[in-house]
Amino acid sequence: MYFSSSIFGLVFVLWTAFAQTGPEVASYFKKHLSKNSAIYLPSESEYSLETTQRWNAYYAPTYIISVKPATDIDVQKIIEYAFLHNISFLGTGGGHAYSVTVGTIRNGIEIDLGNFDTVSIDQNANTMTVGGAVHFANITGLLYDAGKEFQVGSCSCVGILGATLGGGVGPYGGLHGLQIDALKSVRMVTGTGSLIEVSSTSHPDLWWGIRGAGFNFGIVTSATYQVYNFTHNGQAMSADFRFHAAQNASLYEFARSFTGRMPDAFSIDIAIAYNESFGGTYIFANFIYVGPLNEGIALIQPLIDLGPFDQNITMIPWKDIETSSKFGIDAVACIKGNFHSVWGLNLYQIDVPTLIAAINYMDVVYAQNADFRFAFLAIDMYAPQVTQSISDDSTAYPYRSAIARFLLDVGFSNSSRADVASQVGHTARSIFIPTSGANTTNIEVYVNYGHGDEGPLGWYTERKLPRLNELKKRYDPNRLFSHYNAL
Repeated sequence: MYFSSSIFGLVFVLWTAFAQTGPEVASYFKKHLSKNSAIYLPSESEYSLETTQRWNAYYAPTYIISVKPATDIDVQKIIEYAFLHNISFLGTGGGHAYSVTVGTIRNGIEIDLGNFDTVSIDQNANTMTVGGAVHFANITGLLYDAGKEFQVGSCSCVGILGATLGGGVGPYGGLHGLQIDALKSVRMVTGTGSLIEVSSTSHPDLWWGIRGAGFNFGIVTSATYQVYNFTHNGQAMSADFRFHAAQNASLYEFARSFTGRMPDAFSIDIAIAYNESFGGTYIFANFIYVGPLNEGIALIQPLIDLGPFDQNITMIPWKDIETSSKFGIDAVACIKGNFHSVWGLNLYQIDVPTLIAAINYMDVVYAQNADFRFAFLAIDMYAPQVTQSISDDSTAYPYRSAIARFLLDVGFSNSSRADVASQVGHTARSIFIPTSGANTTNIEVYVNYGHGDEGPLGWYTERKLPRLNELKKRYDPNRLFSHYNAL
């Protein structure tokens, strides 16, 4: 079959009857990419050591080759080749995408951005420029040493750009807004093969779209952000608690009581989990307050009075929030290669009976499925005032009105349990949908928390989709970027 297209400004006639093998692709790239690029076949021993491995093995993509470009032009050449030979591809920064939609890539090309790993901080301009492979762990110490801070996420091993392009939530969002609100510009290769700078003054139409739906239009190789001078001298209270499951109603009522009155410097994370040594199902919670310890303790005094069976309240440098809070769970959460069936949902209100029903459900899941006892069901709640002060029309991100998010990670090690894990996730999410407070019948979810079954209406909303679809036609007319929660 012949296929014609005008990608890269030329007309190519493509014969696609014969699939390319990994060695054939490798041979081409060895001749045409820059000398500092690298190419790995899955059969090679270096493959697992030199390429970015996925955090999630659940519905993972499969590749015939992994290519590590060294320059933006290399990225252009890889995308051109993949298009001409009808090979699907995925750009990899942190390798953390939850969605099952990435599993639609079979025998594709991984474009591993591992060589784009630079971090540059301009202290006078209060800006930071990062490459496409930079993780949060790579910036926190550097920023702290420079006297700056940034609204990082909740896990240190997540790629910054992947998190940002969907919106970017985290405990410092109450002070500084979403990560897209700190974004100043990006450098990217679009679905037409063009290498462009995108900002408020360069391609302003795409600037709107990449902030909330950015992975639909190309591969971002670098980005520049605003960073901020220290709040409270770079120190924050981190309060970790463990509660017995029977105390759940009081804990959830505490969270609900902050609806509409949450201080900008305060954040709440509450999770249902299982640990045999703690008596089975229990709740762990973390509260961050970026201010004096006495003020933070005053906010959480009702929980101290509630009588947790374990607690750790301390002042820490903001750079350690991801790694030290929640009793240091980050080290375990960042282990790669396990199976994770992940489900999310936006919350516009905190409904205590729903949360009680959720812990009762998870108690049954843990009792009946010993191999799901690594699962956790979390609610994150960050002060929304700064995020909501920015016009909804200013970015593609559609969910500034959400006050919290539900996230369930059904972690397991046996792939044969995937279908049961999906049933658990689907049921848990269905518990929250009726009382989420959404004004639609669509399943509204922060796109980075999407399972993959919610569809474009759930990720981007009816009011944003027309404009996004027009951008898709302009910047990715051949729909090359259609393997991650795509338009």
